[in-house]
Amino acid sequence: MEWEEETKDLYKKITENIPEGFRNSVKPLIYEAAEKRCVERNGSYVNEADLITAIFDITPEAFKAMMTDDLKSLGINVERYIELKDIRDRYRLSWQKLEDAFHPGNVHFAMYITEKCNQKCLHCAADEKVERPELTTEQWCEIIENIETGLRKNGRRACFIWFGGEPTLREDIHDIMKFCGDKGYYHAIITNGVRFAEEFAKSCSDNGMSHVFVSFDSADPIKNDKIRGMPGGKTLESAKKAIDNCLKYGLFVCSSITVMKHNIDELEDLKAISESWGSQPYFRAVVKQNRAADYWDEIGLSQEDYKKLYEFKYKHAIEAIRDGKAGTLPAYEIYEMTPFMECPKDDKEMTGIEWGVGCLACRTMMGIGVDGTIYPCGYPTKLTLGNALKDKFEDVLNTQIYKDIRDRKRTGKCGECHHLKYCGGGCRVHTECETGDFFASFPYCWHEMDHEHEKLEGFVKEKELEIIKK
Repeated sequence: MEWEEETKDLYKKITENIPEGFRNSVKPLIYEAAEKRCVERNGSYVNEADLITAIFDITPEAFKAMMTDDLKSLGINVERYIELKDIRDRYRLSWQKLEDAFHPGNVHFAMYITEKCNQKCLHCAADEKVERPELTTEQWCEIIENIETGLRKNGRRACFIWFGGEPTLREDIHDIMKFCGDKGYYHAIITNGVRFAEEFAKSCSDNGMSHVFVSFDSADPIKNDKIRGMPGGKTLESAKKAIDNCLKYGLFVCSSITVMKHNIDELEDLKAISESWGSQPYFRAVVKQNRAADYWDEIGLSQEDYKKLYEFKYKHAIEAIRDGKAGTLPAYEIYEMTPFMECPKDDKEMTGIEWGVGCLACRTMMGIGVDGTIYPCGYPTKLTLGNALKDKFEDVLNTQIYKDIRDRKRTGKCGECHHLKYCGGGCRVHTECETGDFFASFPYCWHEMDHEHEKLEGFVKEKELEIIKK
């Protein structure tokens, strides 16, 4: 894991003050604890906050007063970091109560194990124009092992999401799930629910599945059938039955809802019906890709629609954070890859959002294609990072292009924007589909660079945080 240069220097100064008899044994403990703190906030570089909170993680109670004095002598705002440690510890507990696989340090992989499907959704992003053979069970197990091994060497873990097409159509899906279950690996599935019978739910539970995504896109059964290309198909009924089966076997279930022109005015209704069924709603904007591109005039979002989705997320998540409810928010209230315009005002707000807003490519989301291609995001992209059957994933994590995507390097308006740290330029896949350039500015952003920002002195380093003038 990489460290900020200033943090490296501070680590050296702090450890030089440790009594010589303890120094050699304590130094690696601080180093390891700081990297763990970085992972827990889904950071890419260990920063000062990670280092100082880590020091208090490993310092025995009897020595904390002396350590506090030593840190203050270096000009460090110890009180702030003690409070930050408490905030992060409370968040850690809230994540554990939700589901370990959702921990911010984990990377979720959309695993395109099949391109077969039993529905014809208007918004489908899968590439169905060229029929390609499916990889074998053994090949998928090899890919899983490659990814998990590479991530663990970097202090992280994977969550493998069986994707498609419709993954329940794959005959060996139970064998793939059992491989992960036996290994103790995090895994999940996204399904339209048609084949997700009670027996399938039991198999998911028996194999230690973390969670299940059930897809539907309208609270109106007729409209849902139309969106999913199945007139009279009772698609909403299938989704409801799948959710019921998940709950019967104790599976955490999310409603995977693709936001498009057909349902942009149904967001509140979709949230309500999902929660009434016992499912956590997860909204994601439609991407102009493959079949979705063919129907874009019918389903595509406008700039105003993107703003409406953002304001919906803001209402249900950011305002809740500012009301002190961040630690109790479900994961996908925050998680979103649309543009993000908020600048956190304090540590509580920063901790509540920093892991999961804006572009999530090479941060908390990646993908593996039906042929093993490594995608930087959960959607298929023209820009790829190798092949998981041929390339060691550990090596992929060290490539410059991976780091540029992870660190949100952008060009044009997005590259100069004061919201880039948390926004990341919005959805990169949609940007690539519209402009041909993965790193270009998001073409549907409504933000104008027509206001000043001021630095919040004495809070965090200037490069890390800005707030909008009130």
